[in-house]
Amino acid sequence: MANLTKIDQAETHPITRNPNEEGALLIIGIVVMAVLLILSAAVWTTTMVQLKASRQSISRAQVVNIAEAGLDKAVYQLNLSSSFTGESNVTVGAGTYTTTVSNIDSTTRQIVSTGYVPNSTSPTSQVTVKMRVGIDSNVISFRYGVQAGSGGFSLTGGSVINGSVYSNGDIDATTGVHITGSAIAANPAALTSDQTNDTPAISSCTSSTCITFGNANATEDFSQSFKISTDVPLDSVQFYIKKVGNPGNETVRVALDNAGSPSSTTLMTGTLSSSSVTSVFGWASVTMPTTPVLDPSQTYWLVIDGSSNASNYYIIGANSNGYANGSAKIGRYSASSWSNTTPSGLDGYFKVLLGGGYSMIGGNSYNTGVYVGTTSSDVAWGHNVMGATLSGPLYCQTASFTTKSCDTSHSDPSAQTMPLTDNNIQDWKDDAAAGGVIAGDYTVGFAGATVGPKHITGNLTVNGGGTLTMTGTLWVDGTVTITSGGKVQLAASYGSNSGVLVTDGYVSLTGGSNFAGSGTSGSYPFLITTSACPAAPGCAGNDAIYLSGGAGTVALIAQDGNLHISGGSSLKALTAKQVVMDGGATLTYDSGLISENFYSGPGGSWAPIAGTYVIIE
Repeated sequence: MANLTKIDQAETHPITRNPNEEGALLIIGIVVMAVLLILSAAVWTTTMVQLKASRQSISRAQVVNIAEAGLDKAVYQLNLSSSFTGESNVTVGAGTYTTTVSNIDSTTRQIVSTGYVPNSTSPTSQVTVKMRVGIDSNVISFRYGVQAGSGGFSLTGGSVINGSVYSNGDIDATTGVHITGSAIAANPAALTSDQTNDTPAISSCTSSTCITFGNANATEDFSQSFKISTDVPLDSVQFYIKKVGNPGNETVRVALDNAGSPSSTTLMTGTLSSSSVTSVFGWASVTMPTTPVLDPSQTYWLVIDGSSNASNYYIIGANSNGYANGSAKIGRYSASSWSNTTPSGLDGYFKVLLGGGYSMIGGNSYNTGVYVGTTSSDVAWGHNVMGATLSGPLYCQTASFTTKSCDTSHSDPSAQTMPLTDNNIQDWKDDAAAGGVIAGDYTVGFAGATVGPKHITGNLTVNGGGTLTMTGTLWVDGTVTITSGGKVQLAASYGSNSGVLVTDGYVSLTGGSNFAGSGTSGSYPFLITTSACPAAPGCAGNDAIYLSGGAGTVALIAQDGNLHISGGSSLKALTAKQVVMDGGATLTYDSGLISENFYSGPGGSWAPIAGTYVIIE
């Protein structure tokens, strides 16, 4: 009981506390609470900043992605049409882009794309990116459906081209020719003295400084072989010459080589006027036609061809072995009789001038000579336009007999490179050779044949309604002849790719010859020749490619020679040094060919240039 009493007393009298201790505890609690609040606020603020930054980063990435989508689309559009200049306010997801495409040079474009996201939380709701694209040297670009090199176009007889044309020379189009699209003619290269033999200067003759001709049958004519350095049209030739008495005018010929002497095949002729030559040495000029364009890999002969008279003849200045790319001969052109000079090894003094002049479209002295365009956007663009009826703009410096006057705001167009290089063609030859060799000629008859890849060392002929199915690249050393309903098609294994038949000889496509792809959209056969016909030995007057009707969906390429079309034809694309159309020929081509993927070898077109991508805030 005593213990219980003590407990009761303790509970009745609690322990008392110091007021100062309680105040200290309160302050500590407040401080702790404040620290916790500050820490919480810091954590909250940091989290919100990070969330905002994350949102802004996502928004910025979104804008950049939209701008980059504009770049990608622009590259795609360029590969459909090299004239693409951009587009505005194209919707992509939550934003839009606007692109512009500008020319840097003939093979380079700059694309600027601006992406925009409305109501974006990012301070950079609009971002601009830019990049340059170019023609990759490792790929092939067919930028023009119908393209001619330095030989230009020769269109007569009411010929029709359904589409546009681009020429690195004249578009000589007369007698009611129709070009339903645009016609663009670039200027030829400037006039240059490409081949020259003119030193040392002489005023009188010795046996080693002069060649006399036209004085006897055996020495009736003079000839000098030469080679040019570039495939630019020949403008004129000059001779350092004098006359004795009063000889007549002479015919100046450019002839092919035949075993080291002038051939009987003449490519072009001009006239050496007797009145332009005096009794003392001087340079006499002979203007020549500008076509066909000569081949730098071949040897040609300048021939001064006339009559003989012992009292009236010519003397041309000469030196001993002064010209490394040829030699002189004396003889008689009409008899194909030639001999070395006396003494041997002499070279006549001459100059071969290439290039010069300005591009021309048309050529008639009345405005219905050629019709260019069918819509207001089809242009005629060249230095001089003559005899043309026009539906769209006329960009030129001079015009006559045209339905519109010149808009001189555009400078003359520039020459465009041809799509194929020698390396491209060699790649295809290597592909074919890897599949084995077919020795000699190969003929496909009515039963048909399936071949490829193969190297055919002779000629290839497809006739009698036969079908040649290509399972790989074909390389033919000789000529290619397809006639009488013959057909060349790609095997189904090509899919959407295109295939190549390449030949070093001339090509003849007649009698309803036809071509076809694999059956899959976008697949086309390409028939390519390296032939320089008719300006090369062995052509026998043939063009590099002769097409008369038919052909179907095929791309024909003859970058070193003439492509001659007579009659209606349907093609995928056409490229040649010179294009000739006559006899009411009609050409309808598929303008969709800009870049091409091949089953083997290169393909493609416009591609980004490394290191040119830039982001502009």
